[in-house]
Order: sequence, then structure tokens, then C-alpha cells
Amino acid sequence: MRIMNSLTNAFRISSCVFGGYKNILPGRSTWLRPIQICSYKKTAEERLGIEKPKRPLTPFFKFMAQMRPALLAKNPSISSKEAISWTSKHWQQLDIETKTQMTKEYEKDLEDYKKIKELYQSSLTEQQKEDIKKLKDEMAAAKEKRKLKAEYKELGRPKKSMSSYILYMMSRKDTSQANDFKSYQEKVKADWLQLPESERKKYEKQAQEQMNKYKKDLEGWEMKMISIGRSDLVRQKPTPKKRSKSIKNE
Repeated sequence: MRIMNSLTNAFRISSCVFGGYKNILPGRSTWLRPIQICSYKKTAEERLGIEKPKRPLTPFFKFMAQMRPALLAKNPSISSKEAISWTSKHWQQLDIETKTQMTKEYEKDLEDYKKIKELYQSSLTEQQKEDIKKLKDEMAAAKEKRKLKAEYKELGRPKKSMSSYILYMMSRKDTSQANDFKSYQEKVKADWLQLPESERKKYEKQAQEQMNKYKKDLEGWEMKMISIGRSDLVRQKPTPKKRSKSIKNE
């Protein structure tokens, strides 16, 4: 009897996490997308095809999902800022009894989530754990790179100059007529290799001039960054090694 109760409880928890949460979450994602509050991105586990239990929605976000039909019916073209303001206002006006009940449901769902999460973690193989960690590290590095790129753009970092080959490609008049870009690239590459030396030197000279300007502009930009206390954005220049003096034994 005890075994049956344990199994029943396990199935109830599993249904809550892998079933109930799935039913809630799609509602949340479709709620968020039309009003553009945030964009949905796959986790490392989802990219690897591993089904990880999802944390239950907080009372406010659950309320947000429940209010979605009324909000969209009232104003289909509502902006994210207006939607948050509208939802927050109605959440504050919600009676204490309803909020208390939603909080109790959330706490129960959270307990179930913690239990099923332990089962999930114990079910992962060492290889899966290693793959998840590796992918998470790669995703974190990519995120930092995007963040740095956005910061460079915001602070006006000079754009790197183009190579002679790219300058040649951009000078061609048939660029806009290319349907198959891969085939077009192969054709351009072949034409570049057959280009007379005198013609190629023109593009190389142009590229060198752009590179010189880029280096000068970059140095000026880096000096500006240092002056405003953003030396973390400046390229790390190698420090020259001191030569050790040889001591001659007399």
C-alpha cells in the first residue's frame, strides 16, 4: 500500500511538472510574444534535446497569463510598457484572498518542482552533465561577446577596415543580381585570382589606406576610453620583457 502511495505521488508530481508546467508555459510565451516583453531563447538542455523541468510561474506571472485574453481583446496593439503597467495596476487591485490562494498554489508547485528536479538531476549521465556544462560555457561566452559588441557600437568604436578582396567584391556591379550567394562567392573568388596584378594592387593600396586610418582612429578612441575610465575596453598591449644582464664570472 505504501509503495502504491509513493508511486501515485511520484506520478502526480511528474504530471504537475512535465504536464502542468508545459500547459502554463506555452500560455506565458504566447502572452509575452504579442506584447514583446521579452524573446524566448532555448536553454542548453533544450538545444541538446534534454527535457528539463521548468520552474513554476510566480503568482504575478500566472496572473499575467490569465489576464492575457482580456488585455488583447481590449487592446490588440498594446505595447510592452503599457501591458506591464496595465497588469501591475490590476494586480495591485486584486483582493488579498485571491493573492493568498495563488501564493499557496505557487508554494505547492514549487515543492513539487524541487522534488522532480532532484529526480531529473540524478537521472543525468556524466556525459550529459559534461555536454550541458560545455554548452552553457559556450552560450555565456557568446552572450558576453554580443554584449561587448553592443557596447562598442554604443561608444562609437571605429569599425575595422575591409580587406582588398572584400573591397573588390563590393565594387562589382553584379552583386545585387546574385541569387545563389555561395555560387556567386566562388565566381568572385575565381575572378579575383585571375585579376591582373596592376588591378589587384589598386585594391590592396585602398585597403592599406583604410587600415592606416582605422588604426589611427582606434588609437584615438582608446585614448578617449582611458580618459573616461573605460580602460577595460582598450586592447591589451604586451609589455616588453626586460633583458636580464649576464653576469660574467671573473
